[in-house]
Amino acid sequence: MGLDAVEIVMAVEEAFDIRIENGEAEKILTPRQLIDLVMSKVVVATTSVCLTHRAFNLLRRSLLQHGDWKRAQIVPDANLNALIPRGHRKSLVSDIARGFGISKPPQFVRPTWMNISLLLGSVLTGLIAGFAAFSNGFGALAVWFFIGVAIFTAGFAIRFTQPFQREFRREIQTVGDLARWVMTHKANLTNATVPAWTRDQVAARVREIIIGVLGCKPDFSEDVNFVKDLGLG
Repeated sequence: MGLDAVEIVMAVEEAFDIRIENGEAEKILTPRQLIDLVMSKVVVATTSVCLTHRAFNLLRRSLLQHGDWKRAQIVPDANLNALIPRGHRKSLVSDIARGFGISKPPQFVRPTWMNISLLLGSVLTGLIAGFAAFSNGFGALAVWFFIGVAIFTAGFAIRFTQPFQREFRREIQTVGDLARWVMTHKANLTNATVPAWTRDQVAARVREIIIGVLGCKPDFSEDVNFVKDLGLG
């Protein structure tokens, strides 16, 4: 889709709290088809779906503002680890959360291999210390040497490796997961009820969006072609 088409689709999604798939958008040739698609979605909308879509729309807009991604890349199933470079994750997610008025962004964790290495390293260090204590005649105290050194080593290693906490948590692996996190943490995301739309209201709002994006005359028919008649690029 061209930039104008993307802008129209995003504006419609945000205006009606819906989500339009790329495949659906590519099939729209006339304003009437766009209006009918919106009507099919707002009629079946529920409060939970509305909240999810609102959070996803807000998150996608924020991601597009903060990065060079294309709209097609930011879909609910997109993997965050593949989408966002490791070195920019903390600052990016913090900026997004701050923009939503969320004081505490989601926490990041160390890679699994690092956690395993820290555990094995702490145990090994404790065993070495315990064996040394036992060899020097401390006997039963060797167990306490093992426990104390292992705990101390683990604590030091955890503190030392905090800068390496750059991986998303298990429950936040996709854009959809992050959108659900936004939904549960952002205050005043939406009203408790879903607004009811008439076709005249939808048609008027869609027409307003088309005119705003394309700068065309307001008296066009719903059956005109976006590309041939309205100059959609």
